[in-house]
Amino acid sequence: MRVKGEPAHLRVNILIAGGLILAVSTLLFNSEIVASIFGFALGSLNVIIGILTPRAVGIVIPADQAGPVKLSIDKAVIRTSIYTVGFSEKKMSLRKLSSANLTVVAALILAILGAVVAGPFGIIAGGITAFSLQEFVTQRRRNEIKRGDILDASADTDLEFPYDEIENFQLLGNRIQLYLKDRVVRIAISRRSARILRPMLEKIIPAKILSRPVPSGKDL
Repeated sequence: MRVKGEPAHLRVNILIAGGLILAVSTLLFNSEIVASIFGFALGSLNVIIGILTPRAVGIVIPADQAGPVKLSIDKAVIRTSIYTVGFSEKKMSLRKLSSANLTVVAALILAILGAVVAGPFGIIAGGITAFSLQEFVTQRRRNEIKRGDILDASADTDLEFPYDEIENFQLLGNRIQLYLKDRVVRIAISRRSARILRPMLEKIIPAKILSRPVPSGKDL
């Protein structure tokens, strides 16, 4: 059962960005042919990505609550890493989707190429396309995880937090804070997800974790 963020067939924001790039490219066609061609290429790529990439679901509660997965969140961020999160009766698992660092590198490469070929317009179009590519790659990785076991955080880039190792669990605004024995882990989630997450987590996370005093610890 999907609770929030029912997926659309298209990523509207990426489609709009692609459409704007194509529109500007059309205006440049007679005066800046090279910039126009570059824009048409990136604009078309954005439109294709927008068509192929569905929106993230948000929060999902499986219809079969007898299964191991009780709740999942499509997107959570720790520093520059993006994860999908699964909750069971005993632990929460974070499976890595991508890194914002890759987006920055891709944006720099496309921006430099765009600057050489199409000036300021190329820089903007390159940055937008880097974001679109990250969304496409992230969604493909998310789909791959969903076809397997979201709780299997066995890869080196994944994280796993058994509830018996968590001293305190807090939901503060759009952030989850885990107080472990030696550190604090801060996990950013969307505001849309945060608004409806608390009553669901109260049914999953042990009450003793939610009610304990907040200890001190080092940040992760």
